[in-house]
Amino acid sequence: MNIDPVVHIVRRLDNSIAEARLLSGLAPEDLLLVEGEWAAERLVVMQQLLARGAPRPDWPQSLHWNWRRKASELRLLAACGVGIVCDGHWQGAMMTKTTPYVARLDADRGRPLLYIDYLEVAPWNWRIPEIARDGQFRGIGSVLFWHAVQQSREEGFHGRVGLHALPQAEAFYEVGCHMTPIGRDAAKQDLHYFELSQERAERFFREDE
Repeated sequence: MNIDPVVHIVRRLDNSIAEARLLSGLAPEDLLLVEGEWAAERLVVMQQLLARGAPRPDWPQSLHWNWRRKASELRLLAACGVGIVCDGHWQGAMMTKTTPYVARLDADRGRPLLYIDYLEVAPWNWRIPEIARDGQFRGIGSVLFWHAVQQSREEGFHGRVGLHALPQAEAFYEVGCHMTPIGRDAAKQDLHYFELSQERAERFFREDE
């Protein structure tokens, strides 16, 4: 596991900036720790949703995820785990893969890209209006996503990134991350597939210099 430079996320309570650590090259054991922290909070969220009678379509769509089940994938050479730690807790996690994915956008078609297999923030950071939850931190998903873009660049993929988005996250990826929606993928539970083009990634790199 490598500890990268400090990153910044935002406390929702007062909009103050919090320093966090971005950890890359996670081991399977790290994902066991992630799920160990998050499992109890997932259960609390589920119990609150049930108590309020919230309709199932409004429940967080990653509520059923389990990072413990994903841990063994980090033994693959093509897989990489990344996490964000703040206040002594895992605030977000991501898994990326480098093969066998290629771009579908016309301008980049057939070229290799970095695929984001999973990206999730800790359950205590979810905004869930149905149970009056605002979440503790925001900005975690953006930090993880743009780290993936940088990883793509380091892999020689020029910032090209692809992913399948849960419906509740589609606006985040299209508007917040400037990804291009390509269409629904029957092979991936009919989820919408998105890509960040090389041209858009290079614009991000220029703005970040």
